[in-house]
Amino acid sequence: MSLSTGLPWPRREPHDLGATAADGEARADAARTDAAKTDVGRADAGRADVGRTDAGRSDAAGTDVGRTDADAGRAARIHLGAWDQLRVIAAVDTVAIHLTGRHALYGFGLPLFLILAVALGVSKPEPAPTRTFVSRRFERVIAPWLFWSIVLFGARLAERAHYGRPLFDWLRPEMLLYGPEIHLWFFPFVVAAGLLVHQLVGLVPGWRADAPRVGWILGAFALGGLLLIPASSAARGWPFDQWLFSLPTLALGLGLGRCLALREHARVRRAATAGLAVFVGAGLLAVMLRPEASAYLVRYAGGLGLLVAGTWLPAGPRQFQAFTSRLVPAMLGVYVLHIEVHRHLGKPALQALGLYDERWLRVLVAFPLTLLAVLLLRRTPLRRFL
Repeated sequence: MSLSTGLPWPRREPHDLGATAADGEARADAARTDAAKTDVGRADAGRADVGRTDAGRSDAAGTDVGRTDADAGRAARIHLGAWDQLRVIAAVDTVAIHLTGRHALYGFGLPLFLILAVALGVSKPEPAPTRTFVSRRFERVIAPWLFWSIVLFGARLAERAHYGRPLFDWLRPEMLLYGPEIHLWFFPFVVAAGLLVHQLVGLVPGWRADAPRVGWILGAFALGGLLLIPASSAARGWPFDQWLFSLPTLALGLGLGRCLALREHARVRRAATAGLAVFVGAGLLAVMLRPEASAYLVRYAGGLGLLVAGTWLPAGPRQFQAFTSRLVPAMLGVYVLHIEVHRHLGKPALQALGLYDERWLRVLVAFPLTLLAVLLLRRTPLRRFL
């Protein structure tokens, strides 16, 4: 039973994600859009990304509809500014579950990030060639994963050497699938999931067309609901727990990504809203067949529902949008480093003050500390990994 919500969450909860690193192609899109003098809504937010957007690891996030690039014949993505705010809030949910064992957003954060990670990779009307897709994913996802795996592996060895513990008795073969810390599982997963969905878009005419067919889009949302059945199956250990939990994001990310490919804001939000309804209906069927899927349905419906709501809501005042767009690029770094910052800075400080038992103080201390550290590191050559 979840202490924070009263809902019967699964016995072993997958580690949540603090930053989506799959919004990779938006920098190139935003640059082409500006060069063609198209009316993409807010240019600076087009560079926002949960993962590592600086010069533009962002995809869709604004309220305006981009026009077709005259040279390439491709439409710029819709920019949904409300999604920027949702990413920051969801990152707090991630930090909270890691440091306190309780969610700050009812567990909606991880599904939200995972759906975006897949969706933004297939949100162009015409998908990029596979070779280009893989190259971008390596640069923006795999390279940071390898770098921080090496750094955190070295940190673990140094810590064990300091306390006189055996250096290598903590290593497990399955760590080859995620790295020295379990929360890094997201990086290889999002590459594999994104590549699979990218291939499906290229193979299926109903998803591949410049104007995707709404029936095929809704079918993807229905499939996402049915995938709650295997997602709620028995735990198999790390990182397989996380992979099973994330199965619905393959279909939901595909559906939402092809909604964005519809280009017109009104069509996008109508299709996304219909997709949410179809997902919930299919999810209820999955719960009838497998009652254990009920908690998963709540979390996924919450994450997807927030994203759909973001297609209808305004992004807020311009000053607030600008502030959020500065925070979003740091979220990948916050996700990677928040545990280390808490372990070496936040926890000792709270213990010295006798306040460590106040769980939410861990989040209130670790989140801004990590954010500050990341913003400083982004001024160094390490920014390419953040």
